[in-house]
Amino acid sequence: MTFSRLFAALTLFGWLTVPGLQGQTVLDSLTSNLDIEGLETSYDPTTGLAIAKGDVRISYTDVEIRCGQASYNQTTGEVIARENVIIWKSGITYKGENILYNANSGEISGDAVRSSQAMDLGSLFFQTDRFDTETKLTQKLEGGDTYLTTHDSENPNFRLRARSLTVIPEDKVVLRNVTVLAGDVPVFYLPYLSQSLEAEAGYRFNVGQQSRWGAFMLNQYDVIHGDHTRARYHLDLRSARGVGVGVDLFSMRYRNNWNNFSGLKLYYQRDSDPTKNRTSVPRGPVPENRYRVNFQHRIYLPGPEESTWYLDFDINKISDAHFYEDFFFNDFRETPQPDNQVSLVHRSDSYLATLMARFQANDFYRVGEKLPELSIDWTRRPLWNTGIYHQGTASIGYMRELASELEESAYKASFKGVSGGVLSDRENNFIRNLLELQDDAAIGFNEYVSVFGMLAGGVSEYARLHTYHEFLYPKTLGGWLNVVPRLGAGVTHYAGYGRTQSGLYDAFSQETRPIFHAGLDVSFKLTKTWSDYTNETLGLDGLRHVFQPYVNYSYLDASMPIGFVGVDRLSPTTRPRPIDVPLYSAVDSLRSWNTTRLGIKNFLQTRRDYTIEGNGRFASANDDPVQTYTFAGMNTYVDLFAKDPEFNRDMSNLYNELFFRPVPWVNLWMDMQLPISNKDGNFTEFNQGITFMPSDSMSFTLGHQFVNDSPYFQDSSLIFARTYARLTENWGVSMYHVYEMDDSTLEFQSYSITRDLTSWVASIGAMQRDNRNGRTEFGIIFSLTLKDFPGVTIPLDIDPNPSGRGGSQSQ
Repeated sequence: MTFSRLFAALTLFGWLTVPGLQGQTVLDSLTSNLDIEGLETSYDPTTGLAIAKGDVRISYTDVEIRCGQASYNQTTGEVIARENVIIWKSGITYKGENILYNANSGEISGDAVRSSQAMDLGSLFFQTDRFDTETKLTQKLEGGDTYLTTHDSENPNFRLRARSLTVIPEDKVVLRNVTVLAGDVPVFYLPYLSQSLEAEAGYRFNVGQQSRWGAFMLNQYDVIHGDHTRARYHLDLRSARGVGVGVDLFSMRYRNNWNNFSGLKLYYQRDSDPTKNRTSVPRGPVPENRYRVNFQHRIYLPGPEESTWYLDFDINKISDAHFYEDFFFNDFRETPQPDNQVSLVHRSDSYLATLMARFQANDFYRVGEKLPELSIDWTRRPLWNTGIYHQGTASIGYMRELASELEESAYKASFKGVSGGVLSDRENNFIRNLLELQDDAAIGFNEYVSVFGMLAGGVSEYARLHTYHEFLYPKTLGGWLNVVPRLGAGVTHYAGYGRTQSGLYDAFSQETRPIFHAGLDVSFKLTKTWSDYTNETLGLDGLRHVFQPYVNYSYLDASMPIGFVGVDRLSPTTRPRPIDVPLYSAVDSLRSWNTTRLGIKNFLQTRRDYTIEGNGRFASANDDPVQTYTFAGMNTYVDLFAKDPEFNRDMSNLYNELFFRPVPWVNLWMDMQLPISNKDGNFTEFNQGITFMPSDSMSFTLGHQFVNDSPYFQDSSLIFARTYARLTENWGVSMYHVYEMDDSTLEFQSYSITRDLTSWVASIGAMQRDNRNGRTEFGIIFSLTLKDFPGVTIPLDIDPNPSGRGGSQSQ
């Protein structure tokens, strides 16, 4: 049989029937760029039907078809392919015995079609008895009776059987009447399954044993409703605590920002043993009905399109102060006292205006309310062509600090005690709970004085008007010296009430605080470049050293009456305070200072095809194939005080911040401060560690946190270590340890073993936590995780304590 091209036959026919016709192919007269090849070809000009047989190949734009025989209808644009059909379209492969492709609409349909769909993890393979795509963009795939699996094998060890299938590429798979098969054995049934093609979706369960919960099984099922909402349903069983149910609703609009806009979370736990406490801190009464209602969302106005006006919600209502600690450990570690606020925001290129209300939704937390506060923050911007820049802020609002219910009760009880009154058992319990004493601890006059001194005068209520504006004049002198003089002024006016010793509010009073600030920033850079230097081990292509000395001088006059307690005040920290007024968010804690910060920055840079983002992830900053990558840096500085706003110091600690991350598998960091003098406020701190992957089968992290003589925190010398090793292709182990050297306590230890079962990963882990009160916690966790198909993922934290001291939700 002679090999021939169909378009050649059509050209010959044209020459014989239409004089002067120039070499016209089927595609020239029908659909341009469609090319058909076959061992035997024919064309009927009356019907417009072209037929090819034997090793047929059809090409059209992004579509390639291979089959035993095919026909092409000039009028409808339909290609009917038969016998071992393979179609490649938009990166997706379709296989079957009879498949119809429409070159005009791009639609694909057929019977007994096999195909696959890429996912975040691996690929999804499916076979369906009836198959249709919606358009040439393959925006939707429809199927009838369908088998699905991610096990790339002729005989998969698991699969799903569904009566109907809908696939939206790069989004989700929708199945109806689903049966889960282990081999050929049905093991589970679901009437409906909407499976995201992302890694974190589908059904999951987590089983184990934990001291606080007893035996537990945590179940969650993710489903997508329409194209706007992803729902995560929870059904949690804990033998020692009862049953918990909940639902999390996520807006698909913010699918890339669910950390900030997590939507609506509802959870209820009927606690069968609310008195259970495995920590070293005594508790007051805890209710049986425990719950959370969390709402973090943004609504654009007027909507639904993004605009410069929007409402931000951050609402967190919980049943009691220990709910997160007992059932949601990650949330407790990150936000032990969740906030509640609603903000109306208007954003422009030059300013950000916010009308914000913060309120006390949980009366067991002390809260600084703002009812409401209107603020405008002006970004740094030039003033015409003067070379002067302006930045500033203005706000007005009503502030009120509300003590917790326990603090109010303890304060009134302590006032009664120091006044010579006799306290009831209930009043003494308020004192015990506030001081975190055991239920049988003796209470006397010393405890009353301690609580009274702690809370007296600690609540404020006032209206506040605050404004501050700063002008900058950046100049470069001599082409190398950067000089930025800064001059700022503002005022804060208070009008409100103070609290008397009896707990009542006294007379109305007013205070006005003028603010004056002057500053000067001076810096320059010296660089040395070795363009030809290379180091394969560190991945260096060229080397540049940047040396940058700097001086920041800041003078602030912002005196306040002694004893004034504000709402926006400083929180304890080991880090140095900012000396630039616009960066100082604790407005009520602004105090006069006279500070000079002397420092030197050193950076090492090289050429890469990627850079590093602010959050530490490796990424490409732009399309340039050669980018500057800073792989090491050190910032050394000290503050010299003519007037110290917090302590009576002449100079601060010596600070040193260092990082070294030449390649993605090596990361070393060290933040340290050493005391230069022995005055209050001078202390020692080290926060250092290294993460290293010596091979593709092992990684470890070793860190050390050390604090000594801090005015805010107790002494600590904490070591943490994490190790993961892949022993063979199928076996792996991981360990995590947290050891406090200050009192020789192994605070936490966990171990886990994983086994690769081709499509699944089986894991078992154990943990132990020492709470220093004789109540050691234990936990055992087992999981079975499907590696490649997240929709049937049954995830487990392979490390029972993935985040270190805080713990995972399943502990």
